[in-house]
Amino acid sequence: MDIQTCIKYLDFVSQECERYLRDGRVSDEELINLIIEMKRFKEKSENSNLPTELKSKISDLKLDYTVQRVERGSWYILAAFASFGAWSVLIHFRQQSKRKQTLSEISFDASRLSSFIRFNY
Repeated sequence: MDIQTCIKYLDFVSQECERYLRDGRVSDEELINLIIEMKRFKEKSENSNLPTELKSKISDLKLDYTVQRVERGSWYILAAFASFGAWSVLIHFRQQSKRKQTLSEISFDASRLSSFIRFNY
């Protein structure tokens, strides 16, 4: 992986995040796929011939988004069943909010790192 590929990849991830946020709804699958892509990018960059400082910046990138943090749990189904759907609507909005927040964080991190690379390399 070279520097131009790194910039293009980060720009792509940032644009995908923005596109999902504009749609208004973020599915678990979309978010999990972006998380997997960011982790794959981090692994590829560690094994590449990028400058050491840049590798350090990429390794400092926060990628601790877990599937449990994003996916809805079994309590979601239990709450929906027990409350005849009223609580499930509230829980759904809460989950959407968490997904959007996670996407915003990924987009911000990707944009920030892309800008850093453009200005310094």
